[in-house]
Amino acid sequence: MQCTKIKEILMKYLIIFLGLTIFLFIVFKFVPSKIVGNDFPGSSIKILGLHQNIVFQYFYFIYAILTGNVGYTSTSFYSGTVLGAISITLPETVLFLIVTFAISYAVSYFIGLYSGTAFKTTKILNMNIFPLLFLYLVSGLVLLAIFSGVLGWFPTHGILSNSSVTLNSWISSTGNGIYITKPTNIILIDSIIHGSLSVFIDLLDHMALPFFAMFIPTVIYLSVYISHETSIEYNKKYMKAGITRNAFMDKYIIFIKRGIRSRVLRELKSVFVIFMGGMIIISYIFSYMNIGEFAIYSFLDYEYGIMGGIYSLFILAIIALIFSLFIDVINNGGKNEI
Repeated sequence: MQCTKIKEILMKYLIIFLGLTIFLFIVFKFVPSKIVGNDFPGSSIKILGLHQNIVFQYFYFIYAILTGNVGYTSTSFYSGTVLGAISITLPETVLFLIVTFAISYAVSYFIGLYSGTAFKTTKILNMNIFPLLFLYLVSGLVLLAIFSGVLGWFPTHGILSNSSVTLNSWISSTGNGIYITKPTNIILIDSIIHGSLSVFIDLLDHMALPFFAMFIPTVIYLSVYISHETSIEYNKKYMKAGITRNAFMDKYIIFIKRGIRSRVLRELKSVFVIFMGGMIIISYIFSYMNIGEFAIYSFLDYEYGIMGGIYSLFILAIIALIFSLFIDVINNGGKNEI
């Protein structure tokens, strides 16, 4: 039974994946061939199968994005192969997502869970998640203005300072704040491997503002949502039974956690997608090296970076799908309690 459920989940995500590739292919077909030729100088017809009928072109397109053979990009962010730009920025993107989202969720869960009974219970939480994108934009701009324009405390742009690059041979620059580090290409880990405390602190200094710009809106939304769900669970299980004791004494908290866990996990899938949209905005505001910034620059300079933008969206979508698949698997499809 469990195996069948997992197969259903995997089949669902296979269909979603095919839908994603079809959508990106349709977007690609609206791009003038002249612009595509700039990304594939002299070889666009052969690589993308533009000489074939549209059905075969789709399979050529899938093969190109799966193998990473998606041409070149030449923007103010990065010049070189699209795959090269992705390989440099992907590790930092994943690290930033994991660290920021995990901490945001942990803090939200604690605040929401232990303040749940203070909120009036309603059947539906009248809060739309999409304004989160606007909150991320406002959060980033406000923090940038306060810490850079008023206080002048933290570095507000980039991921490392020039001194870190010049003083350490294991760090090399490719231009516009794009750095390659040895051996893992993850600055945080490589600074520990090389025992460079100065680079470690320098990275945290640059990470502070992007982190808090993502952290604040996420915690606001998730803590309110979890508090709302906790309030519903408390009233459903304890108020009707006439129990007036603190729900968070003894083992009551254990039962409340079990009751809301499945619903919270389902909500996380939507929150994570919007979180990634916020990351794109924040990374551009602070020039914090990751795929989101690469995507924006690619679309801004679309004549020489359109495939970089399309491929960036593909990679970001894959990350979101992997996260959603992970949640569905541990949550047993979202239909059973865990």
